[in-house]
Amino acid sequence: MGLLLLYELAFGGWWKFNSDWIGHGAGEPLADRAARAVSDGTYVWYAAVLEGVVIQQAWFWSNLAVVLQLSFAIALLVGFWARPAAIVGLLYFLSVFNMGTIRTSPTFGVAIGFLLVANAGYHYGLDGWISRQSSVWARRSERIASFGSVPRSWYPSIAALAALVGLYYLLTIPDRGYAFADGLALVGVELTVLSAIVAGGFVLAYRGGEPTAIAADGLRVFVGYRLLHEVFVRVEPGVNTLPGWAPLDLQQAVFADIAAAHVTPVGSFIEIVVLPVLSVWLVAFAIVQTAAGIALVAGYRTRLFGSIAVGYLIVLIALGFVRLAPLLLMSAVAAAALGGRYASLDAVSGRARAPASITLSRRTSTPLPARYALGVAAVVLIATGLGLGIEPSGYDTTTGPISLVMVGFAVITLALGLRDFVEPQQAAPLDD
Repeated sequence: MGLLLLYELAFGGWWKFNSDWIGHGAGEPLADRAARAVSDGTYVWYAAVLEGVVIQQAWFWSNLAVVLQLSFAIALLVGFWARPAAIVGLLYFLSVFNMGTIRTSPTFGVAIGFLLVANAGYHYGLDGWISRQSSVWARRSERIASFGSVPRSWYPSIAALAALVGLYYLLTIPDRGYAFADGLALVGVELTVLSAIVAGGFVLAYRGGEPTAIAADGLRVFVGYRLLHEVFVRVEPGVNTLPGWAPLDLQQAVFADIAAAHVTPVGSFIEIVVLPVLSVWLVAFAIVQTAAGIALVAGYRTRLFGSIAVGYLIVLIALGFVRLAPLLLMSAVAAAALGGRYASLDAVSGRARAPASITLSRRTSTPLPARYALGVAAVVLIATGLGLGIEPSGYDTTTGPISLVMVGFAVITLALGLRDFVEPQQAAPLDD
C-alpha cells in the first residue's frame, strides 16, 4: 500500500512531485479538475465546496494534498501511527472521489479501510515495536497510534448512517440517466456499494463478528464487484482497465500498443502468442474474470476463487495492464487469505465457520534463501523498471517499465510476508 501510494505521487495518474502541485504558484491542475467536476454536474453540495473553498485557494489545497499523501504513504509503509494515517488517507480519497476519480479513489480507499480495521502497524511496523517499549514517549505514541477506536455501542448508529449515505447516492443515479459512461454516475454506484458494505460490516461486528474477518469479506465483495464491473460496465479497453467485452478491433489496438511499449520479451510474447489468437485469450480472460467476480461476491469457495483472482491480476500486470490491476491486487490478496467467513455461501455451507476471533500461528518452513531470492528479484525488477525510465502518467508509453515495477512491488511484499508466515486459524468458540 505504501509503495503504491508513493508511486502514485511520483509517477501515477495524478503525479504531484512538480511545480504544478508544489510551491506558491501551484494549484492549476487541482483547480482545473475541480472546475471540470462542477461543469460535469457534480453533487450540489460538493460543487459549493469546490467553488467556494477549493478553487479559490487551490494553491493551498494543492500543497496540502501533496503533504498529506506523502505523509500517510510513508506512515503506512513503515507502520508508524498507521491507524491515524489510514483515517487521513480515507478522508483524502473520499474527498476527491466525488470529483469522478472512480478508479484510484475507491480501490485505495477500501484497502486503506482494511488496514485501519486490522491495525496493520502492529503486525510488521513501528507501532508494534513501540508498543513493546516502556518509556514515556512510547506510551504517548501508543495513545496516538490507537486513535480512532470506535465504541461498540456506536456501531448501530454508524451502520444506519452508512445506509442513509448509500441511499442518497443511489437516488442520485437516475438524475444522470443511468449513463454509466458518466464518471459521476459511476461515483454514485460505487459509493452506494461501499456504503452498503460498511453498513453490513458494522451490523455484523455489533452482533459479535470478528472485525478483521468482516473487513476481509468487505474486500471480497468489493473485489468481486469490481471484476464484474470491468467486464460488463466499463467495457472500453485500455491499460488502465481490465479486459472486458469490448469489440475485438479495439482490443487488438490496445494489445498492439502494449506490445510496442513493453519490454522486449513480453512484447514479443504478446505479438507471437497473444495477438494471433486474441479472441481466444479475451474469452478466457472474460470467463476467469466473470467466474471469479461472481464467486467472490457470493462468497463461494473464497480461498480458491480469491487465489484465482490474485493470479489473474498478476498475469494482467505482467502483460501490461498496469493501472487498475495493481490496485485491485492488494485487496484481492487479503480477501483470498481471510475472506469467506461472513455473509457468504462458504459460511452458510460450513466451509468457513465464522470464528470468535482470528489467531495467528507462526510457521518457519519458508527457507531463508528463498526469501532472500525473492527480495533480490524484487529489487532487480524495480531497479530495472526505474532504470529503463518511467514517464509520469505514462501508462501507454512506458508500459514495460511500469509493469516491472508493479511486479517487483508484488514480489517484495511476498518476500516480506514470508519472513514470518502466518496462517489464520479459528479460535475456539466461547461458551455461552
